[in-house]
Amino acid sequence: MKTKPSGEPVHLLVAEDDRLLSRALQDFLESQGYRVHAVERCDQSIAILDAHTIHVALVDKKLPDGEGTSILEHIIARGMRTKMILMTAYGPDRRVREYIRKGTFDFMEKPVDLEKLRKRIQNAVRLYQLEYAREAAESYRRSENEIIGKSPAIQDIKRSVHLVAQSDSPVLIEGETGTGKELVARNIYFESQRRHQQFISVNCASIPENLFESEFFGYEKGAFTGAYQSKPGFFELANFGVLHLDEIGEMPVEFQAKLLRVLEAGTFRKLGGTREFQVDVRIIASTNKNLREEVRSNRFREDLFFRIAVFHIPLPPLRERREDIPLIAEHLWNQLITRMGKKKVRPGFSFQSLAGYPWQGNVRELRNHLEKQLIFSSFGESAPPPAEHDATGRSPVKIPPLETVIRDHVLQALKKLDYNKSRTARALGISLSTLKRKLRSWDIRVQKGLRDEPE
Repeated sequence: MKTKPSGEPVHLLVAEDDRLLSRALQDFLESQGYRVHAVERCDQSIAILDAHTIHVALVDKKLPDGEGTSILEHIIARGMRTKMILMTAYGPDRRVREYIRKGTFDFMEKPVDLEKLRKRIQNAVRLYQLEYAREAAESYRRSENEIIGKSPAIQDIKRSVHLVAQSDSPVLIEGETGTGKELVARNIYFESQRRHQQFISVNCASIPENLFESEFFGYEKGAFTGAYQSKPGFFELANFGVLHLDEIGEMPVEFQAKLLRVLEAGTFRKLGGTREFQVDVRIIASTNKNLREEVRSNRFREDLFFRIAVFHIPLPPLRERREDIPLIAEHLWNQLITRMGKKKVRPGFSFQSLAGYPWQGNVRELRNHLEKQLIFSSFGESAPPPAEHDATGRSPVKIPPLETVIRDHVLQALKKLDYNKSRTARALGISLSTLKRKLRSWDIRVQKGLRDEPE
């Protein structure tokens, strides 16, 4: 359930059937600046929770129409972020501990110490606001990393993401540069149980070959010259989270065996260390290479390939899903406007027109073109159109139109025959009137003073 931002007044619910105590709590809490909704029954509490955004609910363990647990169950069932503080005259018995386990934020013993209550409500409100901020940030990250498209290929990818996110199986994402491999990896992370842990993306192509071990496993102090203190590696930093190995096809074969051991045993040893570290990391790998071909060429270990490719997601290039290009372009355009701090502006071209280009660099090339267009538009100009390529992504062979070839041939003949139209027409095997008609259509006038022979 959506909650309101922390800048609005903090609303509290007091569910207490002892009217004297309820009034005392209400007066005290209102004096602290809170908006208080005081009720005496469970059904009244549920009605208030449904009608208002309640940050903290102060609930008596036993109410005339039931126990406070029914209010907690309603909060959980509706996905509310309301923090519940249970009031009890019997101390932390077994039932109270069960309430805490189910999600009760805290409990207070009667008679209620108002100063302790004030601090506990402050803590509950602070946690509510932190969770709201985290939820808002996560919602923004998801919108920034949304998979855009309506093509059958994209619908299949979305289904695959949702399916594989529910497990901890390794995933291999294959696709050309710029097709959105990291975007898919992040969406798997966002939908997984590890979404509140670390997501670390590592570009294997950017790591020097001799640094793979120290970067992935870390090192101990004194492991080598210049190691003045120990350093954690990617596996340690990503523990309990997700490690995205981008461009895994660039990983040296020598290190692949060490990576395989970590994936199979779940342990590693730091460079210069003797202690084994236990890690729980989910691996999502991606590459712009055909890893099966790399295996056949002995550039990638077959056992590692089968270990990381438990679930395989192929990403098609933009030229194979042109119906998605206008949607992606509009999404990127709005993102660029926000990031560049510009006013909302429509481009001087239609997003639909961009579907006519194959975009060899895929989404990356499309984004670069749109950014260039946005910069040019600030000066009232238009950027050059994107480069054209054929369906294979290569620059096309330039073949001039037939009319251009004929025109050039006629002009060459005229030049060789001193611009004598009659002789030129005879040499070309056409009538003089046909030649003159062609010259007029091309808006070409033969230089005056040159004599024509009689036709």
